[in-house]
Amino acid sequence: MRSSKFIICLSIIICSLMVSIPTFYKVISENHRKLYIVTEKLVIEAAEKCYYDDKCKNTKITLKELYENNYLKDKVINPVTKEIYSDNSFVQLKKVDSTFNPV
Repeated sequence: MRSSKFIICLSIIICSLMVSIPTFYKVISENHRKLYIVTEKLVIEAAEKCYYDDKCKNTKITLKELYENNYLKDKVINPVTKEIYSDNSFVQLKKVDSTFNPV
């Protein structure tokens, strides 16, 4: 009798872990993805504004240019690892999809 209770409890624990671990992983992964998107959009919008205000002349705009022209006030950091992106990181402006390329 005692053995069957143990097996039932163990089965419940294993089943709950089988559901909760993948769910937890997916939630964390999705959160990281969204954090990267927000950071990328922030930098791309600043680069586009700098370009359209004619302060940045090239379609390849570095973070250093954005800092110097005051389009970004604070250093841009990686939202997951909390490391500051290099000043050599750049945004490649295009008509359809501009991209941020961290270095």
